[in-house]
Amino acid sequence: MRKKIIYLLICFILLIPCAVFATETEKNVELEKKLELTTNYEYNKNSNTVTVKITSKTPFEPTKINWELSKDKKTYTYQFKENTTYKTTFEDINGTTSNVEIKVTQIDEKGPILKISYEYKKETKSVVAKVMSDEILGATKINWKLSQDKKTYTYEFKENTTYTTTFEDIYGNSSKIEIKVTQIKGPELKINYEYKKQTNSVIAKVVSDEQMGATKVNWNLSQDKKTYTYEFKENTKYTTSFEDRFGNSSKIEINITQIDEKGPSLKISYEYKKETKSVVAKVVSDEQMGATKVNWKLSQDKKTYTYEFKENTKYTTTFEDIYGNSTKIEININQIDVIAPKITSEYILNEDNTVTVKLVSNEPLATTKVNWTLSEDKKTYTYTFKENTDYATTFEDLAGNETVVKIKIKLKQYEYKGTPNIKVSYMYTAKETVTTRITSDVKFKDTKINWVLSKDGYSYTYVFKENSIYKTEFQDINNNKIKVDILVNFFETKSRYNGIDVSAYQKHIDWAKVKNDGIDFAIIRAGFRGYGSSGSMNLDLYFEQNLKNAALNGIDIGIYFYSQAITVQEAIEEADFVLNLLKKYNIEIKYPIAIDTEKTPDGTGRADWISKTLRTDICKAFCDRIEKAGYKSMIYSNKNWLLENLELDRLNDYDIWVAQYADETDYPYAYTIWQYTSSGTVNGIEGRVDMNYCYKKY
Repeated sequence: MRKKIIYLLICFILLIPCAVFATETEKNVELEKKLELTTNYEYNKNSNTVTVKITSKTPFEPTKINWELSKDKKTYTYQFKENTTYKTTFEDINGTTSNVEIKVTQIDEKGPILKISYEYKKETKSVVAKVMSDEILGATKINWKLSQDKKTYTYEFKENTTYTTTFEDIYGNSSKIEIKVTQIKGPELKINYEYKKQTNSVIAKVVSDEQMGATKVNWNLSQDKKTYTYEFKENTKYTTSFEDRFGNSSKIEINITQIDEKGPSLKISYEYKKETKSVVAKVVSDEQMGATKVNWKLSQDKKTYTYEFKENTKYTTTFEDIYGNSTKIEININQIDVIAPKITSEYILNEDNTVTVKLVSNEPLATTKVNWTLSEDKKTYTYTFKENTDYATTFEDLAGNETVVKIKIKLKQYEYKGTPNIKVSYMYTAKETVTTRITSDVKFKDTKINWVLSKDGYSYTYVFKENSIYKTEFQDINNNKIKVDILVNFFETKSRYNGIDVSAYQKHIDWAKVKNDGIDFAIIRAGFRGYGSSGSMNLDLYFEQNLKNAALNGIDIGIYFYSQAITVQEAIEEADFVLNLLKKYNIEIKYPIAIDTEKTPDGTGRADWISKTLRTDICKAFCDRIEKAGYKSMIYSNKNWLLENLELDRLNDYDIWVAQYADETDYPYAYTIWQYTSSGTVNGIEGRVDMNYCYKKY
C-alpha cells in the first residue's frame, strides 16, 4: 500500500510540468493569430491623390499617428499625393498585429505628351506656334493663349527664334518641347549708286520688295516706304541692316568707291622781285582748289595760288581741292636779303653843348626814323641831342632787316634831378594800330613834338602803325626826367593768327586735320571750378589728349581755367592747379595761361555776384601767380563783362582776351586776342567751336 502511494506521488510530480507545458503551448497558438485586414485604394482625379483604407474586424490600437482612425476604431485612412510602395504594421486593441504592404501606383506623375505645329501668316509676317497636349494643361504660360479645353497653347511669333520651354499638366507634371520658328524673312534688298560730280558725293539707293520701317534716322525714306537714299561724301565700305514694317531685318553691303579722295598734284615756282626784295611763290594744281588759303591769292580758274614773301622762310603747308582733299608742299624762300645793316656810331659835341649822333650804315637804310635826318645816299642818319639819354633804337635796311643801336649821352649839366612815376600802356584797335599811352603822377612838360599831350598834362599818346623798340625820355613840369622803354610788337609779317579754344565739349579732335585747316594756335581748357557752394576743382577730361595731340601736330598752345573763385586764395589755388598739371608734361606753352571770368549762363554761379574790386583782386592774384612761375598770363571775358565788372585800370600789366561776336570788336582798350564767334567750324572737329584772332606773336 505504501509503495502504491509513493508511486502515485511520483506520477503526480511528473505530471505537473506536462500541465504547465500544455498551457504555454495554448498561449503560443493564440499569439500566432493575425489581424484580418482589408485594404482599399480610391483614386481622386481632381486632386491626383489616392486614399488608402485599412479595415479590421476588431478595433485598432491608435498607433498610427499620421493615419486617420474612424470613430469605431476599425478603419484607418491616409491620402497619398505621390506613388509609393512600403510595408507597415497595424495592431488591434488585443495586441494582435499584422504587416500590410502599401502600394500606391495610380497617381499621375508623367508630364503631358506634346506635339507642335506652325502656321505662317503672310499678311503680318508672323508665325503662330500651336502646342497640343494629350491631357489638360495648367495655366502656367502667361504670354501664350490656352484653349477652352485647356489642351492647346498658341503664340504668335514676329521674329525667328529657337529655344526650349516647358509646359505643365494640371498636376504640375512638366514636359519640355523645342520651339523653332524659321519661316519669318526680312525684306529683299537691291542697291544702286549715283555719283554727283559737282558735290563729289555718291547717292546710295536701297530698294526693297516691301514697305520698310522708319529705322534709318540718317537716311531718307520715300513716300511709298520702299526706297531709302543717303548721300555719301566719303568713300566707305560697311554692312548695315534694313527692317520691314514688322521689324524683320535684312543685311546689305554698302560700298562707296567713286568719291575723289586724292589731293591735288602740285608744282611750285619762285620769282624774285628785286625792286621790293621779295619772292612771289606760285603753286599750280592739276585741278581746281578750294579757297582755304586766306593770305594767298587764288587765280580765276582756281588752279593757281600766289603769295609774296618778304622774308626768307621754310615750312610745309597744305592746299586742298574743291572737295577738301589735301596735299602738302614745302615752301622754301631763300632769295631775300636777311642780313642786317652794319652801323657805326659817331658822337660830335657841339659848341652849344649839344651832341650830334651820326650813324653810318654799310647799305641804304629805310626812312623809319622820323625824328632823325637821313642822307641822300640813305646810308647816314643824324640827330642832335639836347639832353642826356640812354636807350636802344632800331634801324632797318630797305629789306626790313633790323639793327639795334645803343645811344648813350651823359653830360654833367644834363644829370637828372628826380623821376616822376610813369606807367606805359598799349591799346590795339580794329584799324590795326597801337596807341601807346604814357601816364605820370606829375604834369608833363610839352617837350615831345611827335606825341600828343593830354589837356590835363598828365599823359602822352602816340599811334604806332608798325613795331618799334626804343628808349625815349619824358620831362615833368619840375624838370625831372625819366627814360621810358617803348615796346610795340603787335605787328608781324602775318597780320593775325588763326586760333581756336577747346574743352571736353568738343570731345575727340583730329588735330592733324585742324592743323591742315589753317589753325595756328589752340587755347585748351585745363579745368574748371564748380558753380556750387563747395566750388570743387575739376580736371577737363580731354585736357591731356588735346595737349599732347595739339603739340604733336605743331599747333602753338595756350591754356585757360574757368574760374569761380570768390577769394584771392581760391584764385591762387586755381593758378596752382594749372601749374601743377603742366609739370607732368614736357610741352612748350607759347601762348598765355588765361583766367576765364564770366557770368554763368543761368546766373546761379558762386562768383556771379562778388564785387568789382574783389573780382579784380582775383584776376590779379591768378595772373601774378602764373607770371611768377615764368608763364605769360591773360584775362578772358566778353566785352561787357570786362567793361562793367572789372577795374581795368588795375589790370594794365596783363594781356586781354576779349570775346565779342561781331564783324569787328569795339572794345576800347588794349587786347591781343579776339574771340569773334562761338559757331565756327574747323575740319577735324565735330560741331561748333570758338574761333579767335591773335594780333601778337607769342
